[in-house]
Amino acid sequence: MSAREIQEIIYQLGVFLFRGGAVNEGMVVARYNIHEAKIEYYFIHTSKVDDYRVAKRNHDLYAHKTLGHIIDVNSIIRAQLFN
Repeated sequence: MSAREIQEIIYQLGVFLFRGGAVNEGMVVARYNIHEAKIEYYFIHTSKVDDYRVAKRNHDLYAHKTLGHIIDVNSIIRAQLFN
């Protein structure tokens, strides 16, 4: 996916097709890793999205790590977002 396409899918619920054939419902979130000076992307499964949103409202700085898993955004082949 292009950088523009990635920007449009971040923090949006949808169905994601990954390289290797995995299909998952959820949300991709972006976090800046200060120590490594890079943006990291995490996938939060649909079953944990509500917990993630509550944790973010409560200023949990590690919610993306505890409720999701790091992904390579280049492994996303297609995203179908929910309206």
